[in-house]
Amino acid sequence: MLLSQSPLRAAIIFSISAFTSLILFTATTAQARSPAIAYTAELQAPVEAVQEIIKGAVIRCDGTQCIGGQSSSSPRTICAKIADEFGPVASFAYKGEAFDAKALTRCND
Repeated sequence: MLLSQSPLRAAIIFSISAFTSLILFTATTAQARSPAIAYTAELQAPVEAVQEIIKGAVIRCDGTQCIGGQSSSSPRTICAKIADEFGPVASFAYKGEAFDAKALTRCND
């Protein structure tokens, strides 16, 4: 019998393949469960921990901090809706790019 035909070798190769598949599947599903944060906002006044769906984006607020996932709406619209739902916004950023004072004023109007 050749070494390449050994049942032990076949079992080891199968085990390594199964373990690799399990690792890859677990990493993929964990990544799918935690969407990237697209919106960050700081409110002027704290709120109780709450989660709302605003224009298709899940927004989570706790205290003065809010975070949210991607939405098909414009960042300006999301900012205005956060201000409507939770109160005036002290700062707002979309994908790390902060709104300037003029944009924040429009957001809070």
